[in-house]
Amino acid sequence: MTSTKVDKYQTTFCVLLISCFFVAGCGDGGRPHYPVQGIVKFKKDDSVATFGLIEFRSESEPIVTARGSIQKDGTFLLTTGNRTGAVAGWHTVVVIQPVKDLHGKVKHTHGLDAAKKYIDHRTTDLRFEVTEDTRYDEPVILIDALK
Repeated sequence: MTSTKVDKYQTTFCVLLISCFFVAGCGDGGRPHYPVQGIVKFKKDDSVATFGLIEFRSESEPIVTARGSIQKDGTFLLTTGNRTGAVAGWHTVVVIQPVKDLHGKVKHTHGLDAAKKYIDHRTTDLRFEVTEDTRYDEPVILIDALK
């Protein structure tokens, strides 16, 4: 894969990511918000995810989403619109990472990649309940690696 194609994928990912922040995350219906700060780790070797986006979508109100960037140390902090945290209740969780190695030709040093099932709320098996106690916990989101 040429550098131009990789740049194109990275640019497309960034545009989509920025668009998501402007389009969703609003309309929480006045439900309580609680801070959610956690870490994303791989089941395979307990290493941390070092990049990407994590999104919690309310199961009772799917238009309400909370998002955060995954930092190099695997940590994230969620925000819903301009509010810190996520609305109370059950959420489906996705982990989105740009695909940089489509055909095994581009080497990277960012560690493992998340399995494809985590990029869509319809296919993910990750669920998390946000409660008042979440503010005191630091949830660990365990994910499978891309095979």
